[in-house]
Amino acid sequence: MPKRKQSHVTKRGDGRWQAQKTFGYKPNGSPNRKTFYGATATEAAAKLAAYEKQVADGLNTEAASLTLEQWLKIWLTTYKLQSLRPHTYDVFEGFIKNRIIPALGNHKLLRLRPEHLQSFINNLKKDNGENLSVSTIKQIKCILFGALGQATRNGLVTRNSADALSLPKNDKRKIAAFTPGEQAALLNQLKGRRLFALFVVALGAGMRIGEILALRWADVDLIKNEITVAASLSRSKDRDSKGEALKSRIKVGSPKTKNGYRSIPMTHEVKQALLRHREGQAAERLRAGSAWLQNDLVFCTTIGGFLEYRNITRLFAAARDAAGVPKLSFHSLRHSFATNSIAAGVDHYYLSRILGHSSIALTLDTYTDYLPDKASHEMSKMEGVLSLKFA
Repeated sequence: MPKRKQSHVTKRGDGRWQAQKTFGYKPNGSPNRKTFYGATATEAAAKLAAYEKQVADGLNTEAASLTLEQWLKIWLTTYKLQSLRPHTYDVFEGFIKNRIIPALGNHKLLRLRPEHLQSFINNLKKDNGENLSVSTIKQIKCILFGALGQATRNGLVTRNSADALSLPKNDKRKIAAFTPGEQAALLNQLKGRRLFALFVVALGAGMRIGEILALRWADVDLIKNEITVAASLSRSKDRDSKGEALKSRIKVGSPKTKNGYRSIPMTHEVKQALLRHREGQAAERLRAGSAWLQNDLVFCTTIGGFLEYRNITRLFAAARDAAGVPKLSFHSLRHSFATNSIAAGVDHYYLSRILGHSSIALTLDTYTDYLPDKASHEMSKMEGVLSLKFA
């Protein structure tokens, strides 16, 4: 056994052993002294040696008191404020404040283990007690993985504990879409409304709501019969240089993904709905006079301003309920466009491009339940290949 007194291992009055060493200095100039305890001198020395190895591997010794809550706030404002889209930043901030911090925020970053994160993931629930969707859980994991990955690169921890996370099985449910009859009933309820064409575009072109609300007449070619998707509208918070929220406002940015930039051929129905809508808008512009806002928006307020997403969803919900169709979301109009296209025999590659998906695989995986079963027809092509003759 080591002698009672040596360079940094000593015996305490309570009978335990402690190993102590100074690792540089804290920002305030005081020594950054670490102490490790054990029932024996060997145990205490081993703990110190393990810590020394972590320091040698790049561990930042000033991180000992840093909590996950503190680090998440640093990560969000320092590393994500400039790189994330404003709306995505708001979503990340919401998950961090409302989900991650209440459950894990007090954990010291250095002592956060994979099982802490796994238990958190396993117990994620909605406010009503139902399980969160797998896609939402994936977003939360993405935040943890990104934040802890940056902490690893910064030398605050030696490994990313989120790397070991196991997510729940994706219990894939059939995409919800309106049947042709339900679509007709819904449009019948909306017919005559000033924004009727907005819903025709949603059902007839498969555009996302943000893309529709950002659409400008300059992006609608009535000669080539083509709509160019070049922007997306959302409401997000303005922030100061420290990431503190100021106020929210409508913003127009780029489409959701690089594949979101696309051209969509117009059907005759979509074109006619837009032509009639433009006539009505011209009358509104005359009535508004100098109050008209020169935004060139296809769908706007009665004075040319941006429409609020929540107002469109209210209008949609009222028409949906009056039509007596299933209580699906506005986004289901996009799904309905896709299922209509599949039923009509639209080539899957071109459908993927029209929807702005990142790959045809995503389109096929999303709408697999609506794909026709052509196996019997295709296998009929194999008849006679073996050249067998039976008496």
